[in-house]
Amino acid sequence: MLLKLTSTDIRDTALVDCATDEILYRTSTCVAGPSRSPASSTSSLGRTWARTNRSRETLPAGEPCTTAVLDRDGETAAEIVWDGRNASVIRIEDEVLQGTTELFDAAFVRVFPDETFLPTRLEYTWRITPETLTLLDDDDAVIGRLYTDCSFVRGRPVPAVQPGKGHDYLELEKLPSDELLEIIVTYLLVTTLRERLYSVTKYVYGQRKRPLANLRLHASRSLANMRDSLRRTISPSSSQH
Repeated sequence: MLLKLTSTDIRDTALVDCATDEILYRTSTCVAGPSRSPASSTSSLGRTWARTNRSRETLPAGEPCTTAVLDRDGETAAEIVWDGRNASVIRIEDEVLQGTTELFDAAFVRVFPDETFLPTRLEYTWRITPETLTLLDDDDAVIGRLYTDCSFVRGRPVPAVQPGKGHDYLELEKLPSDELLEIIVTYLLVTTLRERLYSVTKYVYGQRKRPLANLRLHASRSLANMRDSLRRTISPSSSQH
């Protein structure tokens, strides 16, 4: 399956099946109101997301907000409640998870100077590098990959002729249909983490690129701090348990 992301903003985009041109999922994000707590936000949004229009302004960095994942019928299939850049509450269909500790396995995270391995509870692992994002199965075979800034040519994504003018494509192979939604949710979380680890937005879209050697040097010098930061990022509620 090859999915086209219609926007570089993963919190407000459509995921289109390239084989059928059908929108499988759509993400939509709104800032929580002043009287809405993250917990009540998760339980109250429900189907109203399908009828809510959100302006395209940049979300305030420290403002609590919620990303909804809508299915092809416009119904809310999943939600992520953000506290800054951390996910404090995650709902996938009828299951509510308190932060990312129940979705990822922080005990087996592996952080190296130029790559990070982040296991999920479905026994898949996201491999994160400055240049690539891939999904591995339990045999370390690649079953998913992200293609950035590409055009769609003869059924495949190829680098865009003009940098910054293409779309991102997420390819997923041999993935059971009942696991697709959860993988999409982990993709949203991992992409946010990747941007934090490697400043990947500037790196990919070429506004002002940092040489890869500098990225590696920076990561090498701060490996211990990076590991602690990663675990805090994917385990925002661990200090409460």
